[in-house]
Amino acid sequence: MQPATESPWTRFDRIRIDEAAARVRGVVKRTPLLALDAGDPRVELRGKMENRQETGSFKARGAWNQVAQLDASQRQAGVVCASSGNHGKALAWAAQRAGVPATIVMPKNAYANKVQACRDHGATVVLAEDRMAADRECAARVAAGMTLVHPYDAERTIQGAGTVGLEIAEDWPTVEVVVVCVGGGGLVSGTSLALRRKLGRKVKIYGAEPEGSPSLTRGMAAGAPVHLEAITSKVQGLTPTYSGQINVDVCSTTLDGTILLSDDAIFAGQKRLVAVGEVVEPAGAAAFAAVVTRRLPAELLAGRSSKDPLRVAVVVSGGNPDPAQLEAVRAEVARERMTP
Repeated sequence: MQPATESPWTRFDRIRIDEAAARVRGVVKRTPLLALDAGDPRVELRGKMENRQETGSFKARGAWNQVAQLDASQRQAGVVCASSGNHGKALAWAAQRAGVPATIVMPKNAYANKVQACRDHGATVVLAEDRMAADRECAARVAAGMTLVHPYDAERTIQGAGTVGLEIAEDWPTVEVVVVCVGGGGLVSGTSLALRRKLGRKVKIYGAEPEGSPSLTRGMAAGAPVHLEAITSKVQGLTPTYSGQINVDVCSTTLDGTILLSDDAIFAGQKRLVAVGEVVEPAGAAAFAAVVTRRLPAELLAGRSSKDPLRVAVVVSGGNPDPAQLEAVRAEVARERMTP
């Protein structure tokens, strides 16, 4: 008998997503996998609604998985991160729940509601000139003794985020395609790794990334982190300066590809979700946008029909939009409904 072929993702066995699932159980929500309209009868679409998660995004999973594993000295020194919002809010929430001091370094153009949310959870907020300056300010605090809880470039963050993929595989084991939004790559790394372990190669997995901030796409092409010299996307939450080595390594092994999207396509995806009553930020709609703007590889839909649709899941990753932006989208939806 021939020995079983080792799966390429076994080299990441140290990233124990099942252990993270045990830590977050009862602390974060098991979010629903809801039917959504793909606008194409050949697609059966479901959304993993992390916009309904604790703190309004999937980030609560990784933040709690990190904070729950701090030792006594780390708890006393406190935690720090650089974030444009959702990870910072999640870390502030997790630290407050655990009784740990937290500092969140944010670019000054971060949504005001996200800045306030961090403060409401008891964190100290430091505003930096831009995202790159926030990274530098955060590094200085780590050098002074605080523990970095990185939003994506850390195994424990990936472990927590991976529980999203674990739940998708458990709730819809016959899913054929999963699309995950991409910022730095923590969510897509963990989700894709969990899916591969549960479903193997029978599921196709894609990352959806802004074309104006393609850090993971470029990193995968280079085989190493690529620090972007310029970021032109305005989709906050999907615009880090780089994707980490662990994110590049995992995704190069687990992903079938990435889909680059214009900001207009992502904002259009958000509008469609808002129109059906969801509270979702632009970044949270990127994976959904990849499907409804028909950016999936054409070969996946070959021969499919309403009687035999392609089963696709998308992760709706965040529900913390800027209030003014959300109201503008709702007003636009209302106007379109009134137009004959």
